[in-house]
Amino acid sequence: MKVLRKDFNGAFKLHKQFREPLKSDRVKVRKVQIDVPTALMVQGTVESISYRTTHGGKVVLYKHDFAPGSRPFLASGPRKNQVFLVGGRYHVTDRGIVDLDGSGKEIEDHVHGEEIAE
Repeated sequence: MKVLRKDFNGAFKLHKQFREPLKSDRVKVRKVQIDVPTALMVQGTVESISYRTTHGGKVVLYKHDFAPGSRPFLASGPRKNQVFLVGGRYHVTDRGIVDLDGSGKEIEDHVHGEEIAE
């Protein structure tokens, strides 16, 4: 699968904004093969998501509670390792996942995901 330069540049920019500046000009790229099915089974609505990432040089576990009306569906494909977030009203910024209201404006959330203890 050929990666579009526009998609790569957008993902790379988002990574730099969300995580932290890279320590060198050399970039380690991990190629991930994505096999997107033509049909999915919707399992339900995602209320929250937890994820581990690096901020400020330390590993942090975050939890984001989706606002009502912003929640995506959790859907699965027919093959193994196929779980997708589909729909919803949110986007990912340098602050992490940010919910959007019905008009596409960001819902103010001073926490923007909370750091949770392990």
